[in-house]
Amino acid sequence: MKYKLFLFNFLLLILLTSCYKLISTFAPSEVEPGQTFEVSFTVVDDGSETQNFVTDWSYAGVRVPKGWTVTVPDGAHQQFAEDWVYYSDGSKVNSSHNMEPCDKLTQFYNAACPKSNYTWAGFKSVKKIPKNISACWRNGCDSIRVTFLVTVPEDAKPGRYQIDFMGGDEEDDAGIDKYGSYTDAKDSRLFHVSTASGSYVDNRNASLARTVIVTDATRITEIENEKSENKNRGAYDLQGRKIPTDALHPGTSGRGARIIIRNGNKIIRK
Repeated sequence: MKYKLFLFNFLLLILLTSCYKLISTFAPSEVEPGQTFEVSFTVVDDGSETQNFVTDWSYAGVRVPKGWTVTVPDGAHQQFAEDWVYYSDGSKVNSSHNMEPCDKLTQFYNAACPKSNYTWAGFKSVKKIPKNISACWRNGCDSIRVTFLVTVPEDAKPGRYQIDFMGGDEEDDAGIDKYGSYTDAKDSRLFHVSTASGSYVDNRNASLARTVIVTDATRITEIENEKSENKNRGAYDLQGRKIPTDALHPGTSGRGARIIIRNGNKIIRK
């Protein structure tokens, strides 16, 4: 009896920890206040022989500074595989699926991995997504990528900010709704991969967290204004006469140019 219980728990552990692993993340290195930009994370089949690549209900979250806004584009959940991999109905595996905000997942992720002045934004697939896409899983060619749209507030302070990701799935028809609270869900597949440092999630890779630098929008404006002023200020000759802009660039041949190039010789036009 004890052996059977041990075996059951062991298989359960494998089930919860074997499926896919986080291999890459993306975010731009610099953004401006008011800008909306894409971030994403990608997982691949971990090569385990215990089960196929489970998707069904897919869940994903991104952690951003409080006050930042997160949405998802159409087809935010994308599945990729080799061209010769098909579903049983003959359709190709490569496909896109929509996701939508999930308040319960947001609460669970914030409870699992809290961080001062940051918050998670959780999303779930709108419909159950076809699973068992890993016809070539032993070669690790299947992958899933989830993309988010992040908007920086207009009044965001310049500085360095960290973007974290988390993802998971559920096979049960009830999905996340079968969990009444975070306590019920904390050992589930909702928390399968993550970049959150210090997270209890087994399949985490903190080195894949992304750092985004918010630039000083005021300074950018000053630089652009300075360039404009210099362009309008122009240049003057020794007699105080303004030199046409095109005359400042050798090789120009407009009617206003005072310096032209002809047969390799510089000619000053009177």
